[in-house]
Amino acid sequence: MSEFNRIPVPNLELNAQALSQTLDALEHQTITIGQEVMRHLLCLHWDQLDQQQVDDYSAQFDPDVVERDGYASQKIACRLGILHFQRQVCFNSQTGKHLMPGNDLLPEHNGTIITRALQEWACLFPQDLPFRTVERLLGWQTQQPKVISRGEVSRLVQRHGEMIRAAEAEEAKQLEDQSDLSKFEVNLIDAEAPRHRAAWPVELTAAVEQALANPNPKAPEGVTQQDWQRVLEARAGEAACWPVEKLRRLGPEIQPDQTIAATDDILVRRPQASKWLTIRVARIATATGYRYLSGTGSLVLRQMSLLLVFCAGFNGWVTLLGDGAKWIRNYFDRDLSEFTQKELLLDWYHLHRKCADFAGMICSTQQEKKALKSKLNSSLWIGRIGPAIKALEACRPHTKNEQKLQELIDYLKARKPYIVNYNERRLNRQYMGSAHAEKACDLIVAKRQKNKGMHWSEATADALAAMKTVMLNRAWDLYWVDRQTLPLATNP
Repeated sequence: MSEFNRIPVPNLELNAQALSQTLDALEHQTITIGQEVMRHLLCLHWDQLDQQQVDDYSAQFDPDVVERDGYASQKIACRLGILHFQRQVCFNSQTGKHLMPGNDLLPEHNGTIITRALQEWACLFPQDLPFRTVERLLGWQTQQPKVISRGEVSRLVQRHGEMIRAAEAEEAKQLEDQSDLSKFEVNLIDAEAPRHRAAWPVELTAAVEQALANPNPKAPEGVTQQDWQRVLEARAGEAACWPVEKLRRLGPEIQPDQTIAATDDILVRRPQASKWLTIRVARIATATGYRYLSGTGSLVLRQMSLLLVFCAGFNGWVTLLGDGAKWIRNYFDRDLSEFTQKELLLDWYHLHRKCADFAGMICSTQQEKKALKSKLNSSLWIGRIGPAIKALEACRPHTKNEQKLQELIDYLKARKPYIVNYNERRLNRQYMGSAHAEKACDLIVAKRQKNKGMHWSEATADALAAMKTVMLNRAWDLYWVDRQTLPLATNP
């Protein structure tokens, strides 16, 4: 307490011209003094622990063996700011060496020690904020400007990202070496009820109820024909007794024995001009839970294969959704070859967008472009490749870019096995799009790393993606508090 009494507590000087700001000034002064008191308290606690360590070490030898030989300062960066711990230096006459027993209480270090809690802050804030802003924000939080430089923030993010990726790679290797994976239980985040788009405004609910009561129901004005067909299909099946409000939000449902895997990659700009790096993401979902994956190289695909085995087994129903990229098709054919019930679907959005983009490069006039898009969409929507290619061949004599025309034809032919009857799947409320992967790309990478003028090293980009994936998998506390990564599966 005598140490605390030495801390000066100045009187607050009131300014008659700014009496309305008294509360703000009092708050600022109290926080400043409080920070100083807490710093002092932490140093006092350290001095006690260091002294105890020295006493315990000295007790192991005869009284004259260990000599106290001054103090050495150690710089500490923590949530209270920058502190300097004094460590007692001892000389052991038997060994002829100097040592500091208090070092056993500190983590391995070579320079400034940054506490785990401050490291967590330094890795949490960059998920949404630039490193420069994080540097300032940490200064505000600790009441000490530049407690950690933005360069050190970046290095901390990289270091923990590398630790997470190393743990993931080691776990994947250990699981791949297992002869029997059936004894493992998969770790998924509990699924929530899906939020489907409303098929019509709530004001039309009464009109829909009235239309459904007719013997030959027709879609009220304001309800698209596709949405109406899905409602009628649902009413004819197990949803015959569903209320109109539930029919208003029909959408794809994951079946109890089904596993949905949606994957995609996203490009992030490197510092070099016209150079890009690729980050892959995936989302695995069952009727009971889901899990996000991210990374560079093949690790994501290895993790995805393991999760599919844990979720579906080799005989379960696996649906892989993607944009039809070659690496996805190769993964489906090669890595999932042992799965007996599997399907790869070319996402309708990407197929529709591809045809629309190429139609503008193929056709010379807006009328021709509109007509070609209509023919392609009407054929491909029901999974018919032949009429679509026939419509493209008919454009060959008067196309303005025959190379692009042939490129689109080759694109459709290469993906023919993965183009399905999208209309039928929509009516049956089955998945036909990779929106989960697109959303994962946005959440894990694009929202933070695809803003104007940004460029990244691979280490930083992948580390930020690793941190965001940990957060989306609700394993942030597991990593920072328990110092563990969320395993793909556990052996009970």
